[in-house]
Amino acid sequence: MSTPELLDLAREYLRQSRPHAWVTVIAVQPPSSAYVGAQAIVEADGTLHGWVGGGCVQSVVKATAMRVIATGHAQRLRLSNSGDPMGDVDVQPMQCASNGDVELFIQPAAVTPHLRVYGSTPVARAAAWFAREVGFETLMDSAVADTAEFAAAHGVPAEAVHVSMLDRPESYALVATQGDGDEAALEDALQSSARAVLVIASRRKAERLRAAMALRGIGEERLADMHAPAGPDVGAMTPHEIALAAVTGLVALRHGRREAATGGASAMEKEGSPGAGKAVATGYVNPVCGAVVDPATALSSLTMEGQTHYFCCTGCRAEFERNPRKYLDIGARMRQPEPQGAGT
Repeated sequence: MSTPELLDLAREYLRQSRPHAWVTVIAVQPPSSAYVGAQAIVEADGTLHGWVGGGCVQSVVKATAMRVIATGHAQRLRLSNSGDPMGDVDVQPMQCASNGDVELFIQPAAVTPHLRVYGSTPVARAAAWFAREVGFETLMDSAVADTAEFAAAHGVPAEAVHVSMLDRPESYALVATQGDGDEAALEDALQSSARAVLVIASRRKAERLRAAMALRGIGEERLADMHAPAGPDVGAMTPHEIALAAVTGLVALRHGRREAATGGASAMEKEGSPGAGKAVATGYVNPVCGAVVDPATALSSLTMEGQTHYFCCTGCRAEFERNPRKYLDIGARMRQPEPQGAGT
């Protein structure tokens, strides 16, 4: 493929916002079929257009380019058997029989991370704004009640508010529902193509949500993509501070810093704070969120098919009533704790 053809292809990919990477040969030590200035374009799935060397070069280039597209970071790559380190250059063995050296520069293009924010809370709105400011294309979940007001306040087109998660490898999700449909939002996020899902929640609530997702059939491998509490612990107190910490976690994830993606907890949900609630050791396990509820103090209950179900909040009851068959089936698979005083 000639350089003009590659340029035309790149322009089309940019028009489509289709992630890809430019690969340019910047140095060659003979013998090698590559030459300085040779170029190629690699798509997110590894498809290569152009020429930068033989098959033994292309396989490594494709893998590196896919990683570059995923992280958004340019990379110098050197294929050599000399064994000499080169600082920030990724040096990998040259597998070609010619045993020459080839150095390439791989640069991502049209790689815009997409973030879907669940919730209409102040934290959700602030997080959407912060994320947009650091380069994310932010899409608000349909739970946002006033599309026009949100769009006007944040300077985005109204049609960008009600859009589902795009099926792209650089997509992320942030659950900032904070008690209003947490389980439904988290399940939707984990079933999407998002490469990572961050949740605004305390550690205790996060573990409860993980248990609820496992009951809903979300596998361990996918649950590993759930990060909660969202972002590092920066002592956040206000909604804007909590949102900033969560977006910091998103940036850390995108740059491969998984250890910095979690650790914080919103002040309004820290254990021991008003409204946080405490799980009891015995009682009924709410099939919606997995919380253990004391029937004597349950905030809501519902009798169906001869069994009384207890809920920690009216939101869980509403979710149960929206899809009773689903939660009856989940409840049937759960082992309820023995009530206090049971046994002989």
